[in-house]
Amino acid sequence: SRDEAKKTMAEATALREKEAEAYAKNKADLETNIAAIAKAVAALEKGAAGAFLQTPSAAAVRTWAMERADLPDESRQELLSFLSGGQGESYAPASGEITGIL
Repeated sequence: SRDEAKKTMAEATALREKEAEAYAKNKADLETNIAAIAKAVAALEKGAAGAFLQTPSAAAVRTWAMERADLPDESRQELLSFLSGGQGESYAPASGEITGIL
């Protein structure tokens, strides 16, 4: 009937709006992570690791590394160690390991 069709359309519209909202949030999170990783790579390649570790971008990369399921544990631990200052202020991008992980 016409009333059932209207109800079904309203339910479908509500579902699409909910999915669109979830997509927008996920997209914003991913864009933030991509920007933070780009800043991290640029800072590391310039040898400014110590200064980078004090930025909000470093915190975003740390959060990304902890939440990313497909990052191998060894790489995750190495990256988190670096982000916690475990490699010291004198990090030099000679091997490219951290930039390779990112």
